[in-house]
Amino acid sequence: MTVTVSFLHHAVHNPRKLFLRKAIFQVHLWAGILASLYIVIIALTGSILVFEDELTSITLPPRLSSFDPAHIASIPTVMRALHLAYPGARVNSITRPWNTIPVYQLQAVDTKGFAFNLVADPVTASIYPQPYNWVNWVHDLHFYLLLGSAYGEQINGVGAAILLLLAITGLFLWWQGLSKWTRALGISFRSNWRRINFDAHHAIGFWTLAIVLWWSVSGIYFGFYKQFATVVGAISPLKGMAPPPLPSPLSTGLQRASLQAIVDAAQTASPHARLFSLSDPSLVGNLVYAQMDLRAPGDFSHRDIVAIDSTNARILTVWHYGQNHSMGDWIMWSQHPLHFGTLWGLPFKVTWFLLGISLAVLSATGVLMYWNRYLRHYKARLRPWRTSTT
Repeated sequence: MTVTVSFLHHAVHNPRKLFLRKAIFQVHLWAGILASLYIVIIALTGSILVFEDELTSITLPPRLSSFDPAHIASIPTVMRALHLAYPGARVNSITRPWNTIPVYQLQAVDTKGFAFNLVADPVTASIYPQPYNWVNWVHDLHFYLLLGSAYGEQINGVGAAILLLLAITGLFLWWQGLSKWTRALGISFRSNWRRINFDAHHAIGFWTLAIVLWWSVSGIYFGFYKQFATVVGAISPLKGMAPPPLPSPLSTGLQRASLQAIVDAAQTASPHARLFSLSDPSLVGNLVYAQMDLRAPGDFSHRDIVAIDSTNARILTVWHYGQNHSMGDWIMWSQHPLHFGTLWGLPFKVTWFLLGISLAVLSATGVLMYWNRYLRHYKARLRPWRTSTT
């Protein structure tokens, strides 16, 4: 009993005396040092990608037709232009123009299996190559660490787990005692730079704790989706966020419906939505997915995802993505919009951009604290030895 009371007393008033806090500090220190470069890269690239659509728009070819939602070339017209310009190419997906990115975007594969991107004029359907640019590089660095989706997402999932560990241990270390906790809420610029750095690390860590926790959990979600869904489903069954099963067996014939019939079927399945993208518009496979935006174009939080049989344009399933019916649905659904911060206008984007920058600063201040506490003194101890040996 006495030991418990003493532990609680120190935890409330002077946690620095606790062995548990010292152990947590070591975990936080070394996890932070080992992951510091990773965190800075992910934080800065994530901040840039808040404005990915806007940055993509400035990389488009010049002399494109003005975007007018009422006068857009049809998807079949674009595909005919594509096959004339690139005979034998197969298109994996096509995205329709919208206000922010006012061109058709096509992801294609040539006859040798080489993947490349194209854009099409929204009115004339003229095809233009879209070379790999710095925005694509930042995207691939953030999502895949330039390692490809087969490995990069999983490594990011591990990095997110380390970030979660840092956030939890950091919360314990932030608490300095009942009489001192308010000092860790702000920065005193009257002190020397080492104290300012110390205060900045604690203050930024506290004020960004909620979003850092969310980013770390959603990073695990992206890296290990199936496992994450299994855990969430065990807590609360997934209903609206579980895609409807496809009928079995699927058609296996070689005949194909017209692409226009596929587009019409998607619109019939979701009459109040706007077609945003279509998978496999080359109709190589027997299954096509249409993403139908129910809100603003590009709003991925509420969509009808329509599965269509490409042999006869038959509607197979309609997934009303965003219609949540359980706590598990809400947990799964919220990972995307709150991770990216791109759906609720410019003020929200600027806030998410600054929060991303603050995460990079948080990591940098932690490394400086390590320098101030350990490396600087270690270097000072080495100086007399080096002098004596010379």
